[in-house]
Amino acid sequence: MIRPNFLSPTERLELESCVRSQREDHGIARRANAILLLDDGESCSQIAKFLYLDDDTIRGWHKSYRDGGWDAVSVDGWKGGQSRMTSVQEATLC
Repeated sequence: MIRPNFLSPTERLELESCVRSQREDHGIARRANAILLLDDGESCSQIAKFLYLDDDTIRGWHKSYRDGGWDAVSVDGWKGGQSRMTSVQEATLC
């Protein structure tokens, strides 16, 4: 079980700022939100249910935050997938 109140006031303000901002990258805001909910005493299973994720994802975000702080969860390494458009479609889009 992850104990509540593990964030310092400074860490909490940093995460709350991220959650409240209008970010283009909603994935980062979701991670910050999950960490804040953990700090409030919610369980991994409750948060996973609210965010439509699995418990292990929430635990992984907590571990990343615990091990590397904000920098570890504020970067989304997802690069996207291969385009399914033809080169003509891509040229038209551009």
